[in-house]
Amino acid sequence: MRTLTLAMQVSIDGYVEGNQGLNWMKKDTPEQWQDMFGFLHNVDLLLLGRGMWAEYRDYWKEALKPGTDKTKEEVDYARFAEKTSHMVFSQTINEAGWENATIIHGDVVSEIEKIKKRPGKDIHLVGGGRLAATALNAGMVDILTVSIHPVVLGGGKSFFQQSSIYSEFRLLSTKLYSNEVVILTYLKK
Repeated sequence: MRTLTLAMQVSIDGYVEGNQGLNWMKKDTPEQWQDMFGFLHNVDLLLLGRGMWAEYRDYWKEALKPGTDKTKEEVDYARFAEKTSHMVFSQTINEAGWENATIIHGDVVSEIEKIKKRPGKDIHLVGGGRLAATALNAGMVDILTVSIHPVVLGGGKSFFQQSSIYSEFRLLSTKLYSNEVVILTYLKK
């Protein structure tokens, strides 16, 4: 069975989005990008929720245009995203707007169960918060990676408040980057 990894960016107080959006996140270091590309080497499917899809798609499509102001690492990720399959979970949108994406209208849990049973490499659940919480609550997440940014937001959208079941994980690794972001990687028990 394929492994499903959920990677979340959170503030120290557990928010995935502040009251003013996402401008609180630290810029990824070259070492973070290198580690991410090492992880993505074993991934052939990306899962996203409707709320995150349009911004994600538009950002990475823009990064592919000549003369972009994006970093080399961002362009490299955009190239990876362009050639990698995406599944977008939504009950309201019908057109993905990117050839590499499929809209899934079915039940999230049963669809992820089917996807995990298909042959292929690992699966990366990119976000958003509601999709991530649904997968976590259903016990579908095999590896949980939490990137903790050195900021207290004091309010916003909390990922962990959306979790409704008790789940145990075993710590696999910790890593501190030069931008003071700490990444904790856990394996489901």
